[in-house]
Amino acid sequence: MDNVMISIRARQEAPDGHVEKLHHRLKGRYFFKGGKHYLRYEDKYLDGGKRVPTTIKVAEDELVILRHGTAKTEQRFVPLQETRSDYQTPYGSMELLMRTESLQAAFGEEGGHIRAAYHLSANGSPVGRYEIEIKVEAY
Repeated sequence: MDNVMISIRARQEAPDGHVEKLHHRLKGRYFFKGGKHYLRYEDKYLDGGKRVPTTIKVAEDELVILRHGTAKTEQRFVPLQETRSDYQTPYGSMELLMRTESLQAAFGEEGGHIRAAYHLSANGSPVGRYEIEIKVEAY
């Protein structure tokens, strides 16, 4: 695999019970290096339509999402652990705390998938519970 189609489905449940769902399909690149799976793509849905370079790195029992645009962040997800990240924007920095409930990933010659469920807090306030599923298909 090199050029891939990436399908991202997410579900967010806010503390008040409100549920939001999203689904995006984007073209990207996949490669395997140093025992880790990498996905690279430009996310046009995060920053008012601007393209945000995004890298997803998957290792055994760890998922890392790196974004480098107007806003920068490195989010780490490790099953049954709490991890911290700074979300840096032109207006200042926000502390993110992710408590990962579950993480599964599998890759083969024709594609792969990643599933994660986690709770997110920003600057000490609960944002919600998230479920994310990423499917990767060669094209």
